Amino acid sequence: MKRTQLTLLAALAFLLTQAIPVLSQQQAGGFRGFMIDAPRTTESLAYYFRVIDLCKANDLNTIIFRLTDDEGSAYQFSSHPDLVMCAGAYSTAEIKKVIAYAQQRGIEIIPEIETFGHARYITQSPRYSHLNDAVETKEYNAVCPVNDSTLALMKDLIREVAAVFPSRYLHIGCDETNWGGSALSKKALQSKSKNQLWAEYVNKLNGYVNDLGKETIIWGDLPIYNENQVLDLLNTNIIIADWNYWENDPQKVNAVAGKLQGKGFRIIGCPAISWCKWGARIGAAQFKNISAYAQVYTTLAQPNNLGLILTNWVPQKYLQYSQWDSFVIAAAIARHQGQYDYTLALPGYVENTFGVRYDSGWARIYNTVYTYSPQSSCADADSLPFLPWASEAQVKRLLERKEKKANPFGDVKKLLLTYQKKIRKNTVVFNDLLYTVELLDYLLARENNLVVFARSPAVDRETAGKYLSEQATRDSVFLSAIKARWQRGRRSVMDDSDKDYFYSFARAAAFSRQLAKQPAIFVDMTRQHQ
Repeated sequence: MKRTQLTLLAALAFLLTQAIPVLSQQQAGGFRGFMIDAPRTTESLAYYFRVIDLCKANDLNTIIFRLTDDEGSAYQFSSHPDLVMCAGAYSTAEIKKVIAYAQQRGIEIIPEIETFGHARYITQSPRYSHLNDAVETKEYNAVCPVNDSTLALMKDLIREVAAVFPSRYLHIGCDETNWGGSALSKKALQSKSKNQLWAEYVNKLNGYVNDLGKETIIWGDLPIYNENQVLDLLNTNIIIADWNYWENDPQKVNAVAGKLQGKGFRIIGCPAISWCKWGARIGAAQFKNISAYAQVYTTLAQPNNLGLILTNWVPQKYLQYSQWDSFVIAAAIARHQGQYDYTLALPGYVENTFGVRYDSGWARIYNTVYTYSPQSSCADADSLPFLPWASEAQVKRLLERKEKKANPFGDVKKLLLTYQKKIRKNTVVFNDLLYTVELLDYLLARENNLVVFARSPAVDRETAGKYLSEQATRDSVFLSAIKARWQRGRRSVMDDSDKDYFYSFARAAAFSRQLAKQPAIFVDMTRQHQ
């Protein structure tokens, strides 16, 4: 064989080997994936490399990388640099580094951009504010789907993202849309239904994606649960990601999957690890949702079932590595097709992560954390174990209590401190767990102390002022410490007014400072409950 032929064959072989990681994971048995919520908190590339390594070690083969949301764009769009950018937004070169790192480990990265709702990264930019279509009296927002400028913008964004990410899939969001408020939409709604216009817009976006040789994924909340007439209007080559973080019944999950498949759609099951229900940690109750979806989406016949993606939202709520064990447990549940007791993953996790022996003390630590970790913003108010009190309404509710609550986190903190010097590796992961337990211990003690003080017989303006000033000082010191811990490994700089920032403690500290300046308000509240 001639030398030139050998060279060409070698080159061809090299190209083929480079292409292998880019092939859809669906061809290799289905998605077993994780989701990165980058626009809510931009993190260091080093952290994402560790997430990729964690996915590889736990048999996950796919990552949905969210690039945009109301908070801004985590990707620096060159086609439209006037969009609202997140602090620490990633350049094309940085994104390509993450993709290459994942490809080398056999992990496919699927990009997601918001093209309908969750669109303040567009509408809060002065240049694109005219595209805002939200109905002001409703939650969420959206761009105007019948404005030609919206379509032109989306075509540009889709084209740019498709050129950077080699995945054959492109996720275009489309969840939680609140639209119809603009003059253009109101006029269009005179001749067509909202469902018709919604589907026409999404079908057009799907066409843009298809023209680039890609396949479209959308979130399925509206067509599945809210306006299921839309299913009959959507192009069936659109892939629907079913998310329902409240559902724990596999039979109901299976019924939804069967309905979608019956209409000809390909589907992905998307349970949640962390979402708005949880604060600085998730509770064991969330594993029921993951188990229900895993029982269906890891066993349902292909080709219309593309697999399972473990969604993980709002990373500003927790320290970077504090949920690491939850990620491993979620992956184990998926690997065991939903038939798995989460506690079985803990011995191996502790020994592999920290290099120490798992014993009854570790069992007690994780049992407490998973049983008693508090819920957060979209949880049932009555189910909240305790709150980082940050408003008069919350204080009034606390004062209705007759006695202190048990605080199991103090003992867990002591246990962790006894293990601290024995940790042989991944000290940053251990410390994030320790600091989180310290926060939970502090917040519960803060709540109990308030209740005890309010019920003392000598509460007047002077004693209340002294107590609240001391509390405000403690809060300020604690806030400074956890801010420094939160910031490590992250590119975002959080706004203290953000209700989701590390279980809202920044808002709680601000409120105690405010209350310390107005002790008479607190005295009046205590008298109402004595």
